Amino acid sequence: MYVKSNYITNAYGRLKYLFDEPAHDGSAHRVLGVNGSHVYLWGPRGQPYPAQSGYFLNQQFKLVRRQAANRRKRQQAQHIICSFSDREMPTDNPERVKDEVNQINQLVSGFMTEFFPDTQWVSAIQADGQEGHKLHCHILINSVRPDGKCVRTNKFSVSRLRHEWNNYLKEHYLEITGHVYVNPFDKTRPGKVVKPKGWQAALKETLRWARDQAQSIEEYLGLLKSKEVTVTKRNKRGDWSYHITVNGKKKTVRDFYQRRDRKTGLVKTTRGMGLEFTPFGLGKYFKQKQNDETKEASNNEEAYGQRNGRSKRLDEVNRQQQRFNAYVARQQLEADDEEPGNQTGSTELDGRHQQGTEQSEDELESGS
Repeated sequence: MYVKSNYITNAYGRLKYLFDEPAHDGSAHRVLGVNGSHVYLWGPRGQPYPAQSGYFLNQQFKLVRRQAANRRKRQQAQHIICSFSDREMPTDNPERVKDEVNQINQLVSGFMTEFFPDTQWVSAIQADGQEGHKLHCHILINSVRPDGKCVRTNKFSVSRLRHEWNNYLKEHYLEITGHVYVNPFDKTRPGKVVKPKGWQAALKETLRWARDQAQSIEEYLGLLKSKEVTVTKRNKRGDWSYHITVNGKKKTVRDFYQRRDRKTGLVKTTRGMGLEFTPFGLGKYFKQKQNDETKEASNNEEAYGQRNGRSKRLDEVNRQQQRFNAYVARQQLEADDEEPGNQTGSTELDGRHQQGTEQSEDELESGS
């Protein structure tokens, strides 16, 4: 993907150019897809209409810029252009263009959320160029954020944007498009176009992704099939061949092959994806992966058992402590009932009761 960036002193002029002018190639569609943040777009929520009003969008941009401390700010917006090659987003199949537009919208939304959060921006996807008709996306970012703070201009450096875009696409391009992204720029010299790695390198990245995600060879083959990569056996030994279609052409590569000198046994050439992508290498990899997961599960179960054992011991200690406290309480209660003061008082009371009874009996006899 090619990235270009320039600052805009007239945001309305650029919005009018993007949304209100007719298509350059004379087609009926100027804009194929639109996206944005902190802007109101015509159409259902999440599925706005491709046709938007540049004037209406500019009014929203102006309201936000008025919150800035410097209302006479010269730079009103930043314009970023992301152009995709035919290998990344081919336009030869009109039925696929709509899906590719949705994929570009997802990529742009994710990139802006990560690197330009809390900014007001709108994007337009087009393919009406006079030459090539490549899919490209225009992103217009307001120079002032909705909170009134200005967006730092050093974030719009072309070399920085290309570096950030390449890193983002390397992590998310396969997930969204089903293809591996090949960085077209040299990391040591950003901006210099270098020769791509080739379709075999891209296929190897897909094989590595499927191997990391799968738990068995069967699941590995299923993941490859979902990415339109097929596998067949090429001989009685069970060696594999990988098949993929690149730009409409069918490509085939072996899993691993070495050409040796018959006399000396020395290796002359090595071809294919590598030993790690042969049936033997994959079987060994998944076996080790399952062993590691089993060992981890066993360690977790053992740790859980130890924690459960400690919990049971603590519960037993608490129960013993409760029984001991109840025993001490009963002993204390019995000791209070048997104190000497309580016994003396009871004896004196019984004596007075006995004297009163005897006196009543004497009085009864004398009266009679």
